[in-house]
Amino acid sequence: MKTYITGTTRGLGEALLERFQREMIFDDVIGLNRSDFDISNESSRQFMASLPFDIFINNAHDGFAQTELLYDLFVKNRNRECTLINIGSVSADGDRKEINRYAIQKKALDAACTQLQLVESKCKIIQVKLGRMETEMVKHISAPKMDVVDVARDIFDVYEMSQ
Repeated sequence: MKTYITGTTRGLGEALLERFQREMIFDDVIGLNRSDFDISNESSRQFMASLPFDIFINNAHDGFAQTELLYDLFVKNRNRECTLINIGSVSADGDRKEINRYAIQKKALDAACTQLQLVESKCKIIQVKLGRMETEMVKHISAPKMDVVDVARDIFDVYEMSQ
């Protein structure tokens, strides 16, 4: 099985890469990092959408580019058996009384996943909505956080259950 994962430099992406590489059923697990594949660049997104894959984990976040990548991947792959796993956030849920671009961007991903799950397709859309994890992005927040290795294990389990 050919698997691609965006945003594997650190944090959850790195843990996902390690977890999926450890599983014997995955022949080829490839990390796509910003230095080579910037999801905010349309030509990079188009290239990623044309890669032959069985599983594509849409993990990297860069504004609305994560949602754009989902649409590009879906449009090019909707007529074949494959799985798109999208890393969302519970930040998209609930009301906020302050400006939070990240929450709005993740809400867009949430809406896109819901829409595409309803479209006739051979391509399976999975969304995993996560809370705070032990990453650089939220290290300044004093609140309980999930361990990225545990989350990567759980995402792998979600994938297995979907098959």
